[in-house]
Amino acid sequence: MLISKYRSCPYDVQYQNLCTSWNYTKQKLEIINADLENKINNPGIAVMAAGSYGRYEAGPPSDLDYYIISMPDANATDDIMSIVSSGATELGIELPSEDGVFSVKIPYDNILNKLGNKEETIAELAQRLLPLIESAPIYNFGLCAEITGNILEKYMDLHRDSPEKEAVILLNDLIRFFRYICANYQYKSWHDGSKWVLRNIKLRHSRVIMYAGLLFVILNASKKEYYLEKEKYIKSMLNYTPIERISKIMEENGHSAHTLLYNYDYFLGMINQESIRNKLFNLDYSERHNHSIFGKLKRNSVFLQEELTNFVLSMRGVWSNKAIGYLIF
Repeated sequence: MLISKYRSCPYDVQYQNLCTSWNYTKQKLEIINADLENKINNPGIAVMAAGSYGRYEAGPPSDLDYYIISMPDANATDDIMSIVSSGATELGIELPSEDGVFSVKIPYDNILNKLGNKEETIAELAQRLLPLIESAPIYNFGLCAEITGNILEKYMDLHRDSPEKEAVILLNDLIRFFRYICANYQYKSWHDGSKWVLRNIKLRHSRVIMYAGLLFVILNASKKEYYLEKEKYIKSMLNYTPIERISKIMEENGHSAHTLLYNYDYFLGMINQESIRNKLFNLDYSERHNHSIFGKLKRNSVFLQEELTNFVLSMRGVWSNKAIGYLIF
């Protein structure tokens, strides 16, 4: 059955907005997946969602950020992009901007071959990392899982001569990608001030969770002694969304994840309301301190980030000093 391909919501009903977003995402992905499976049969193509759909956090205002990975032996005649786009449009889902990293077809070899290349673009870095950071399969589930596993294996293969080393190359790429997102937010704010507030709120919440979701997995893997154990652990955690990974790691290490989930639930409840977005959209930067909704969301992000920071600080002596040191040097 199609429904068995997408997991049911794992959250307690007290996190109402997390549950609502999960079920909304699941419903839309199932419909698009069914449409693709009815119209094409192309074992060499994988279609994956990222962004809010990749994190199972979508709502009516959310764009469908997706990308297509094409294997060398893929049938190039299928216009999969057109099918996905038309299916999303029929469901009333907005598509990403044409000049971004989404709604593109990516040759599989490009994902792996440019790792460490100084000429690699940020779009190419994103396309390699997103299957590990936040992704949900839309078409060809088996190939999506295979590609994700191969990307992780490529990163971990670089440590085979140092079996006790942490996943530092993956960590470096993850940090580089997140810092680019932070810098790019500032650039876009300078050049398109009308959207600064939504970008700011997302950066403070969903982008931080996106980043921490893989960061915590890498750091928690440092409890394992050898790279094969680390790789196995990291791979097992890729089956979960970023917020699930974080909450599982916190609870595994004796910390309650309730405050984190509560703050993130509040964010989703606000950001997925079109009326809230409209009130924030034209907020002038100089008036931000006088805007009640922005103030509430900013305070919420401070609480969320403090929860994450305090957890990391508490893990010294549990996570290896080497792994924590890589965050600085």
